[in-house]
Amino acid sequence: MSEQSLTITDLSNDARGVGKSDEGKAIFVKGALPNEKITVNVYKKHEQFDEADLVELIEKSEHRVEPKCQYFGYCGGCALQHLDAEKQIDYKANWLADNLERIGKIEPESWLPPLKGPFWGYRYKARLGVKHVHAKGRVLVGFRELKGRYLAEIERCEILHSKVGDNLMTLSDMIGKLSIYNKLPQIEVAASDTQVALNFRVLATPTEEDLALLSAYGEQYGFLIYTQPKGPLTTELLYAPEGFTSLAYEINADCKLSFAPYQFTQVNPSINRAMLAQAIELLELNSEDRVLDLFCGIGNFTLPIAQQVAAVVGVESDTTAIETAKQNARDNNIENSQFYVGNLFDPEVQSQWARQDYTKVLLDPPRSGAIEILPHVTKVLKPERIVYVSCQPSTLARDIAYLVENGYRLEKAGVMDMFPHTAHVESMALLVRK
Repeated sequence: MSEQSLTITDLSNDARGVGKSDEGKAIFVKGALPNEKITVNVYKKHEQFDEADLVELIEKSEHRVEPKCQYFGYCGGCALQHLDAEKQIDYKANWLADNLERIGKIEPESWLPPLKGPFWGYRYKARLGVKHVHAKGRVLVGFRELKGRYLAEIERCEILHSKVGDNLMTLSDMIGKLSIYNKLPQIEVAASDTQVALNFRVLATPTEEDLALLSAYGEQYGFLIYTQPKGPLTTELLYAPEGFTSLAYEINADCKLSFAPYQFTQVNPSINRAMLAQAIELLELNSEDRVLDLFCGIGNFTLPIAQQVAAVVGVESDTTAIETAKQNARDNNIENSQFYVGNLFDPEVQSQWARQDYTKVLLDPPRSGAIEILPHVTKVLKPERIVYVSCQPSTLARDIAYLVENGYRLEKAGVMDMFPHTAHVESMALLVRK
């Protein structure tokens, strides 16, 4: 390792500070912020850049704050708690702009104001690791260490739904009493507006005593308890309070979505509602529109869109999600929606959904983007407006470049603070047919 002084000039899109050595080589430093003078130890050298640890903070940024979580810098669940939460979204907006310019060679005609929500206790969906560590004498529950492959030893989490974040130690104690304490690798957290579910992945059959302990824990601390011995469809409800019907969250005053604990839902319900409202506004929906919602999941966008248009079609590869979306439509008395199972990464363009006419399209793909379906969208469907919701700026930039090259202009784009204190960037773009 070599120690040297450094001035940080930028923040990389994985939340590391960036400076340059005296020789002009880029150095990436975890925990450093722009406009800071620091001393670092270089621990890994590459041809184009080096990686370093922060040793001493000589001059700190005006936006540096004391992290709320005592485990910040050790637990890998967060990357930006040392940066003022109000400023984090500004850097994410810069990362989006950089990707659009560098990869897509484009910028929007105008920028959308960032969508902001709560900074703490916002995470309603998470996958927690579980590991009994003999040397520590207990079961660890939480996220992996920032540097390493082991679970971090933490007692609480500030970004998780408070019911879960405040109960990591009670979870640890309860799991330690199970006969299968070392056969339980993870817990899926899924919170609705009124309930918090814990779905325990079990690699061995729980005993009657184990099931009783899990149920008692749910009753004492107010959790729904599920067990999952194999794939997601083996998930079973073990404990629920009397009168429980289903997990559900409200997306607007007239629409509520039910879901299973293993199904994808947005982690931040406050931002989700703001995101839905913004997408609907950008689409400029009217009562004559026919809308196509690609990667529709359980109907998060599809059903509120249906409330304002003539018809909407949702497409998703997950059969279970499609069945849930159909049930959600029935539960909300929505009769102008149709749902199809379809592989959008190998599009079946002769399928019924792909041969209909649409005025507008919404895309909400996974991190890999939607490039496979875009030729059909641009050359066959040719909608007036496309709203693209993205969780990966690089693939968004790539896909927008394709859309612009094939008949669309990028009118607006902006970021959403779906994951405060992390380097995750959620964004939205509006494309209008030329």
